[in-house]
This record gives sequence, C-alpha cells and structure tokens, in this order.
Amino acid sequence: MGERLFIRILRESLPVLTLCSIGGIAAGLLLESLKTELNQIPGLIILLPAILGMRGNISAALGSRLASALHLGLIEARLSWNQTLSDNFYSSILLNFLLSALTGILAWIAYSLTGASPAASIPQLTLIAVIAGTLAGIILTLLTVSLAIYTYASGYDPDNVLSPSIATVGDVATVFCLLLAVKLVV
Repeated sequence: MGERLFIRILRESLPVLTLCSIGGIAAGLLLESLKTELNQIPGLIILLPAILGMRGNISAALGSRLASALHLGLIEARLSWNQTLSDNFYSSILLNFLLSALTGILAWIAYSLTGASPAASIPQLTLIAVIAGTLAGIILTLLTVSLAIYTYASGYDPDNVLSPSIATVGDVATVFCLLLAVKLVV
C-alpha cells in the first residue's frame, strides 16, 4: 500500500512540479520587466514579497479547504454552487482585498522607516497593492476552484496538484497584476 501511494504521489506531482519550475522562471522574467517601476517607486521592492506571500497563503489555504471539502463530499466534483463553495469563494476574495490594503499601508510605513523619501504616497502604494492583490486574488480564486474540482473529478488528489500549481500561477499572475496596477496608478 505504501509503495503504491508513493508512486501515485510521484506520478501526480512530478509533471506539475516540472511545469512549476518553468513557471517560476517565467515569473522571474516578468519581474525583470518591473525594473523601471521598482526604481521609480522604491516602496514596491518591499510590497512585492509581501503581496506574493499574502496571495500565496490565501490561495493555498483555499486549495486545502476545497480539497478537504471534496474528499468529505461537501462539494460535488462538478461546478455546482453551494454554501460551502460560496463561503470559501467570498472569504478568499474579501481576504485578498482587506490584506492587500493593509499590505500597501505597511509597505509604505516600512519604506518610510528606512529614512528614504517614498516616491509614492501612501494612497498610491495602497491602491497599487489593492488593485494587484485583489485582481490576482480573483484570478487565483477562480483558478483554484476550477482546478480543485477538475483534478478531483479526474481521479487525482487535489492536495498533490493544487498547492504547487496555484503557487506558480499565482506568482506569475501577481507580478503581472502588480505591473498592471503600477501602470494604472502612476
């Protein structure tokens, strides 16, 4: 039994983790395109890891809750709206919005404590964080719900697929959304 479980986990995880490595490189290349913005708005260098971590934590928690709900039969293996799915969906969106705003404020305060003059005002950095975090959160919440249901319906264990997939797609989506937010706000 143990060896078969090991093989199953390896079979389900290895292709996903390989794609995640490629996605990580793509996120790095996208981050490279943020060089100009990072120089223009130095507070972004503090905001970026915070917003990536926040988004990753919310999406990973959502993925774990959905996988558990699927295993327990609280959510069906098809896209049908119910109270459990609704609560998880809206909680994830609300958390992304609220924590993005808080992250923007804290990033501005942290940068101000360095003694340097922030290039962006607190409303600008907070708005950048809210737009990037909320937009990436919506994308990732929709993807997490879809991927959880699809993997479970296909006979895969969502716990083996969701976390690495969402983490990688989330990094790319969040860096892209941050770039978009900077273009909109500044």
